[in-house]
Amino acid sequence: MAEIAEIFPFLSAIISRFADLIQAPLTDQKMLWTAVPLVIATLFITLYFGKYRQEDIGWNTAFENTMVFLFVSLNIIQYMYYSTGTGSWDSVLSNSVYLSSTVGLAAIALFLMIVTYYHLLPKKLAFFLFSAPPVNVTTYVIMTIVYTGVPADIFTLAAAIMLFLLIYGILRLLQRLERMAGKEEGITLLAEKSESERLLDKMKEKNQEIIDKKKAEAKTASAPSSPPSKPKTGWTG
Repeated sequence: MAEIAEIFPFLSAIISRFADLIQAPLTDQKMLWTAVPLVIATLFITLYFGKYRQEDIGWNTAFENTMVFLFVSLNIIQYMYYSTGTGSWDSVLSNSVYLSSTVGLAAIALFLMIVTYYHLLPKKLAFFLFSAPPVNVTTYVIMTIVYTGVPADIFTLAAAIMLFLLIYGILRLLQRLERMAGKEEGITLLAEKSESERLLDKMKEKNQEIIDKKKAEAKTASAPSSPPSKPKTGWTG
């Protein structure tokens, strides 16, 4: 019973931290300029790969996605630089926690860039880890920690995993609905009709070619053959 009693406060703390992550853009509206593009990009990329399931993001896209962490670290430095209203490097250097976190994030970004650049991970694993949902959710959580002061602890980690699973589930549901609304490759009913009409026209053209060929062969067969030429005879003396 004591263990169960200890679980509920732990879950309550995770749910509370999860709510903090969700409400972060409202807590600090500066995050909206980062959160909204992340949401839009994740949504449209998900819809694209839901439509073209046979395509992979590619190593080049995975490499670009790892660079996002480098951009985030630069964004954090910019945020600390202007944290006092006027730009000052003292604001950056005096905040040892954020400075060390930023340097660590930049180092991680460079490491992941090397991993993707040299294809050091299995293809499927790399394409999943460095696809839009994991990268953008991680970016969002990092920005939340910086902008709103959410503690970087075990509760935030657990809440971040919950947020990723929720977003991943919603995106997968959207892809399923997208496939239900059309064929797997995104061909609509109108496109299907146009394709059928095009095939029908091809069949008609083929049949007409066969008919014309048979008429030409029949005409050739019924034409009278030319009489044999008479042999030339010479005068005899």
